[in-house]
Amino acid sequence: MSGAPGPGRAPLPCTARPAAPLQLPGGVEAARPGVTVIDVRFPRGSAADVHEIVFKNFYTAFLSVRAQRAGPTGPRKWVTCLRDLRLMPCPHTEPGAQDYFSLRRSQMLCDMEQVTALRFILRQPSPAWLHFGIEELQLFPPGSKTPPQDVPSWLSQLSPPEQPPSLHGELPDPEKVAAGLQQMWALTEVVRARQAAARIGRFDVDGCYDVNLLSYS
Repeated sequence: MSGAPGPGRAPLPCTARPAAPLQLPGGVEAARPGVTVIDVRFPRGSAADVHEIVFKNFYTAFLSVRAQRAGPTGPRKWVTCLRDLRLMPCPHTEPGAQDYFSLRRSQMLCDMEQVTALRFILRQPSPAWLHFGIEELQLFPPGSKTPPQDVPSWLSQLSPPEQPPSLHGELPDPEKVAAGLQQMWALTEVVRARQAAARIGRFDVDGCYDVNLLSYS
């Protein structure tokens, strides 16, 4: 759910009013820390389909969202789309206090079609933070995705890697190669046999045997 918003997306045109502390009946301001409300309106009272809500937290512990939708007949009604979403694991400590959040349609309790206004209810029960709210609030319609990054010009000008030359049709017949190797092996064996016979000689052994017999006679 957390994450910085991606570049290149087109948010819906809307206007967020400054955060106002929730007041008790009779105009008495609630004690701080407590609850603040941010209202978001679309231009000229138009309606929009909201698919994603992106914002940066600023020390808000819990968030609720209410939506005003245009009905077929009768006055517009407020419905609760998100109830007490925890933005900080512990309201008294820093984790989650300045994280980015992305709320999608699948996380909502009601349909987000033909929304004419949104109301963000922020709660911070911890006395450790004097101020809290949400920042960089953006609403996105369905199908709004981050486009692919453009390829740098210097990268597109690089020449493609050289492909190895194709050897198809240039290799010799494997059967002919095997037959030629076999003939070479046979000729090598014949040459080896002739060289061995030339070194030993035909009468060397018999001559040595005759000399020995004469020396003992």
